[in-house]
Amino acid sequence: MTTAVIVWLAASLQLVPADPPVSQEQSPPPPAPPPVEVPQASSPPTSNPTSPLYENLPSISNAPPPANAPAAPVTSAPNNYYGHLPYAENAGNRLINVGDFVRGTYRRSESLDQEAATAFTKLVNAAADASLTLQPISGFRSVNDQKELFDKQVQKLGSEEKAAKLSAPPGFSEHHTGYAIDIGDRNQPEKDLKVAFESTTAYDWLTNNARNYGFELSFPRNNAQGVNFEPWHWRYIGTSRAAVQFASARNL
Repeated sequence: MTTAVIVWLAASLQLVPADPPVSQEQSPPPPAPPPVEVPQASSPPTSNPTSPLYENLPSISNAPPPANAPAAPVTSAPNNYYGHLPYAENAGNRLINVGDFVRGTYRRSESLDQEAATAFTKLVNAAADASLTLQPISGFRSVNDQKELFDKQVQKLGSEEKAAKLSAPPGFSEHHTGYAIDIGDRNQPEKDLKVAFESTTAYDWLTNNARNYGFELSFPRNNAQGVNFEPWHWRYIGTSRAAVQFASARNL
């Protein structure tokens, strides 16, 4: 009986299928690697698409410009009005009287910026030592005064272009600065504000000596601005504050 039971148990065990061997193909897959981000094409940045800081970037990038990217240079010519350049009006509290313009019974006080006034007084005194009688014809002139003068020229000559040959438009006169002055010879009134002033001894003296007091002729013949020759019109450039007023004109 014992032998029979053993034989039966052995036969029963052979009927139970053994687990099949696990093949390499059926092994569990390894953990998936993290997903790889693939750059996607995008449109150019819209924050300022025309800025020079962005224009050289490729269209598929929306990266901001480098922090040290240089700014685009500004290259613009100064605005002008028939050759006349713009000037700001001097603050009234800097103006000092430099004498009177006198013709017959007419008298008008003229003023300049305090820096130019000091230099002009020295210039007039030096000219007097040379037996010359220089006087101011027109110093500081407000924008409103310039407008009145210019409008009269337009009415007289028929156009702004023709008027600008003789007078700067309002906002474009060196007289606004308080550093420019028209000079005449008290003893030769017939040559005031005329090219004929070039033939006077006063003009010869100014040509040779005005620079010693910080003055220069604003509109010599064939000047870069294209403004008519004005032998009577001088500007003071003897200090840094004065010189910067006319930097645009002097750099043309």
